Amino acid sequence: MRGANGTHTEGVVEMAAKPRHAEAEASATLGLAGNAGLALLKGATGIAAGSAALLADAVRSAAEAAACFAAVIGLRKAQSPQPYEKRSAQRGRNRIETVSGVIISVLLLLLGLEIAIQTLRAVLLGVDAAPHWSALVVIVVSLLVQLLAVPSKSRKTDLLASAVALLGIAGAYSGELFNAPALYYLDPAAAFVIAILVLLSGYRLITGLVLQGHKLSLQEEDATELMQIVQRIEGVITVEDLKAWEQGHYVAVELRISVNPRISVLEGQEIAKRVREILLKRFIHISEVYIAVDPYDPGYPYKSNHDPNQEPMPTLLQ
Repeated sequence: MRGANGTHTEGVVEMAAKPRHAEAEASATLGLAGNAGLALLKGATGIAAGSAALLADAVRSAAEAAACFAAVIGLRKAQSPQPYEKRSAQRGRNRIETVSGVIISVLLLLLGLEIAIQTLRAVLLGVDAAPHWSALVVIVVSLLVQLLAVPSKSRKTDLLASAVALLGIAGAYSGELFNAPALYYLDPAAAFVIAILVLLSGYRLITGLVLQGHKLSLQEEDATELMQIVQRIEGVITVEDLKAWEQGHYVAVELRISVNPRISVLEGQEIAKRVREILLKRFIHISEVYIAVDPYDPGYPYKSNHDPNQEPMPTLLQ
């Protein structure tokens, strides 16, 4: 952009919705800590108490913790300031992270399948003992922690799996109390149901990641509306380029706008700031706006809408 000294420079304004990022990162961090702690507790107790259902639920909690960890890393990378020229490289890294997510999903599918196989094998060999009462205590504590501490977005599947584990463990333990060995099979049966839930979660995750790689981050009507809004903002002459990509649960937008080449760099940055504020208010799913400001160069003099009082530049024909 042309400043007061006549030099030609390019101003880049990077804007981030910090409150939204902070809220999303705090939620993901809480989910990571909660699920990791529950996975360790349930895994150790499941082994000691001889509960297949608690072990299966521990694997599911570990998978949830891994997903939260990936979300935290992604959100922190998204907040790292980077120059405009590195945006393409960042999008390349996002694709790598998507591939990593697919790999994790495949591992989740394999774990779910292994749990199901081991559970069926245990049932065929026969179950001759109920889990220790400590397994029942831990699964109740797990349910309470999920209700009070784990972010609500991930509660539905978590609570369903833990409720199944609770029913299986409680049913098997009641078999010991009432001398009903047939009820011992409720624990591995619950483990099998949880394995199915793990398989379904892995399938949904991997299909979602694959489909995400083939769809636009902004719907066509949203992109058109965004372009129209930006072009109506005072000081913006044209929108030269528009790109968008997903960052976690939100969308990041990259714009290249043209402004009057006779204004200063500071004035151009003020225009970019105004664009950012309007977009973040208008589109609640946009978390970041990256703006590059270029001087408008149509090849002939023009009159900008940024300064309605400016005089037209003389031409050779005048």
